[in-house]
Amino acid sequence: MKWTQVFFILSLTVGGVRGLYSDTTVTIHPQWLAQGGSARYDSNRWNKHNSLDRASLIPKCRSIGTDAGRWNNRDLNDRLFQDWPEDPNRSGYPDPNHLKNVTMQHQMFSKYVENIKSGYENDMIMMAGGLYWPSWINTSEHIGQFPNDVDAAAEFMMLMVQGVYDYTKGQIPHYFESINEPDGKGRILNFTTVAKFHKSVAEKLHSRFNIKVSGPTLDGETGLSDRYNFSYWQRVADFMDVTLGYIDVFSFHSYNSLVVSGKSHNLTGMNEARLVAFVDLVESYASKKTGKIIPLVISEYGRGPVTGIDKYAPSGIVDFSTIYQANAHRFTQLGLREYIDRAVVFLLANEKYPGHDSLNWSLFTLQGNATRIVDVFKFWYKFMSGYSFIRTTSQYDGAERTVSPLAMSSPLDNETVILLHSYSQKSQAVKLDFENNWIKPTSGEATCITIKDNWYPVITFNESFDIQKTQGIVNMPPEATCHFTFKTPSDQLPSATLNETTYYGSDTLIPINGNVVSTVISLPNGQYQSARLRVSTSWLISETNSVSYLSFNRHRLDAFHKLYDSDKFARTTYWEVWEFVVPPYMFVTGTNQVQIHFSSSMTTGYVSSVALVTGKLIQSD
Repeated sequence: MKWTQVFFILSLTVGGVRGLYSDTTVTIHPQWLAQGGSARYDSNRWNKHNSLDRASLIPKCRSIGTDAGRWNNRDLNDRLFQDWPEDPNRSGYPDPNHLKNVTMQHQMFSKYVENIKSGYENDMIMMAGGLYWPSWINTSEHIGQFPNDVDAAAEFMMLMVQGVYDYTKGQIPHYFESINEPDGKGRILNFTTVAKFHKSVAEKLHSRFNIKVSGPTLDGETGLSDRYNFSYWQRVADFMDVTLGYIDVFSFHSYNSLVVSGKSHNLTGMNEARLVAFVDLVESYASKKTGKIIPLVISEYGRGPVTGIDKYAPSGIVDFSTIYQANAHRFTQLGLREYIDRAVVFLLANEKYPGHDSLNWSLFTLQGNATRIVDVFKFWYKFMSGYSFIRTTSQYDGAERTVSPLAMSSPLDNETVILLHSYSQKSQAVKLDFENNWIKPTSGEATCITIKDNWYPVITFNESFDIQKTQGIVNMPPEATCHFTFKTPSDQLPSATLNETTYYGSDTLIPINGNVVSTVISLPNGQYQSARLRVSTSWLISETNSVSYLSFNRHRLDAFHKLYDSDKFARTTYWEVWEFVVPPYMFVTGTNQVQIHFSSSMTTGYVSSVALVTGKLIQSD
């Protein structure tokens, strides 16, 4: 692939940052940041793409640091389920001997083995479409597309995994998704059936295999969970009522859209605010029901629908949106590592098949030539090993945050990297404040992906700049994703690790009736060094309101920012996330009182969740 070198990054960052004015400040603290007990950046959790790769493209994918992470539609492909005979000894159930044939096993599973051999860490997600069945099974209650007998349907899934187990001598996928996006198939089956099916699959698989059963594998509608008084969410909650304690992982999909009108565009959808709000709603509900969070898998994410232009035709703006959304979602995911077990971007090694010639989700052509989309993985390639997260905080200025920060350091490479993602269509001057001057960088190197005037994505690598001349300010082009690297001697790296743990309010979906909403958060005894409180609110766009301040154990809290709501351009509701600073001295062991105060009284809308993210010093990992 031919790379276009451009130099606007330097011209904007060195000595010309709008009179040294900054739009926002990011503080980088001298602490490693652990979530879920680890501060390490585990690239294996984040660098996977969808669908198995053909053998010729596996080395191409590995050269940019990605592997196949999701094995899709094994039940459909080659008509595995459709041609499965009935058990002659058990009416209505699949023949348990059908998949014991070694030749058939090789036909069905050899591509999977190709993808996991040669050093691959086997954490594959195996997904079943769940709507493809033989003609002999009774599907009359589900318009011919799902068995009436849920136990028999689950038996198919168990026997399929058993076939993989036998063929690979136990190297089965790490996760199993029983049915893909059932929430979009309401004509075929309701969520009561979906829940019973997941429970039955989990019981059968757990009785034989060490595998994590994942579900319900919701589609991109998750970002619209708050519509119609959270009616969609109520179905999800009913699913959790049945399956918590049986499934191991809660899985869903997360997408943003590209909307084009003439020569303007918007990137709307679930990320950033609605993704965080949905995660907090799931975890708050799980905590309420079980006393603990449930691990999450996002098995598809990235750029989804395109309106205004053909999403399949070659297009610079579609390529840019595909790259941009993959990076934007990953930034949010990496801030939610306590809950998200792993995520698999919806990109494919190559998506071509008869009748479909588009490459807009493809990393390579069939001949192995790279497309522009490889920029997603080239941007993250340097973090393949040896990096750990550093704590950052954004400016709590009462406004919507338009720059999302991360930071990592590598003791092996003696460098600290500040990663910034901009949601703004304007350039953003960002002040990098290294708390108490724990490092004093003078120069660095910038790598950025952004959009040029002709709507094509451009990546620049390792452009040198002098941060002393700009007094710590770096400039980000519009809608850019950048990382800024500074050499850092190992003896200047942090010696302390802050581990974040989230405690949720006792209630979800609290109706707003007036101008104050109350809940409680229970905290164990401990020494806390930091805390931030996320409040998610939803109301109709016809309502004009905002969170004014919080009371925490009768102490007033005013310092906050809002997470970026990319969906405010296109939806009927505002589902927003307000993040407040909470000084730990306000905590009490046991019940803590939280009140959310609104600028205006309302009789509609909800506080969907309240999440207190606490920080404690722990031994560095």
